[in-house]
Amino acid sequence: MATIPPPFRGVRLFGKTALVVCTLAALTLMGYGLSELWSADHLWGLGIVAAGFVALALGVLLYAQLTLTHKLVNTAHRSYGMQLDLSELLRRQTEYTHTIAENSSLSDWAKRIVYREKDYEYLRDTIQSAIVRQDWQSAERFIQDLSEELGLRDEAARLREEVEHARQATKEEKIEAALRRFDKLCSQQKWEQAQSDSARLKILFPDEPRIAALPRELELRRQQHKRRLLKEYDEAVRTQNVDVAHRLLFELDQYLSDNEVAVLKESARGVFKAKLFQLGVQFSLAVTDKAFSKAVSIGDRIMREFPNSRYAQEIASMMPALRARAAGVAQDQDVA
Repeated sequence: MATIPPPFRGVRLFGKTALVVCTLAALTLMGYGLSELWSADHLWGLGIVAAGFVALALGVLLYAQLTLTHKLVNTAHRSYGMQLDLSELLRRQTEYTHTIAENSSLSDWAKRIVYREKDYEYLRDTIQSAIVRQDWQSAERFIQDLSEELGLRDEAARLREEVEHARQATKEEKIEAALRRFDKLCSQQKWEQAQSDSARLKILFPDEPRIAALPRELELRRQQHKRRLLKEYDEAVRTQNVDVAHRLLFELDQYLSDNEVAVLKESARGVFKAKLFQLGVQFSLAVTDKAFSKAVSIGDRIMREFPNSRYAQEIASMMPALRARAAGVAQDQDVA
């Protein structure tokens, strides 16, 4: 897994090596001085011993200073990492708040238009799940909602035929349909829904070994998908594909344990910093090219995704002028 190495590891290793070399040199010098002290020139020998002692003391002092500086830098690095974590948490909260504000500003009619397709997908998926569970009453109720609330009467009629066919199916056909449904949910990474369906199926078919094996199969597929995402993320980090790495981090969020999050924390910080730098370059180019609408769009994204960065604060002060210029360009184009 691609990670960022601890800061200044090489400097500390160099310091230890230098201390060992300095100690050996000082001891050698002191040994030579002692031999001179006992054999011939006492003053010269004493001077050499003193020089060796001073060199040893100076080496220890410099190493102590290096160690202290290293600890201070590590403390600052950890504080910076905590600030990045806090910034990421605030960015997510800001994004969620922004989404809630947008949804709240929509009228009931607009919400109905925006969510119509989502409502259809949800009802259709829920009906399929009720069919697998043989919950015919719920299936009919949801089909009625599909017909009356969304006006999809043809689709509702087709689903009623599917429900009737499922009612008349044999036990083996029902099990096969349930297994196909489970496989589809796993392929779409709808793990919670697959888990819920498998639990209900175990009640319906308590003696069926294929149904009993579904929870183990679910966890196996979930872990396989997680390993695939981790492999893709590692490759994206290795090749410095910031966009892919940034997207995969959000996908991995629901799969990682606390220990796995700790392992990825350093590389994730690098990805977010690189993404911010990339967006900053795009913003600067858009301003330079006088593509003010594009600059406003990128600036909004930077402030939304990295609200506590210094760059976002700088962009915030520029946004009123950029919005005015973008509006002026749009007005000139309309007149032309």
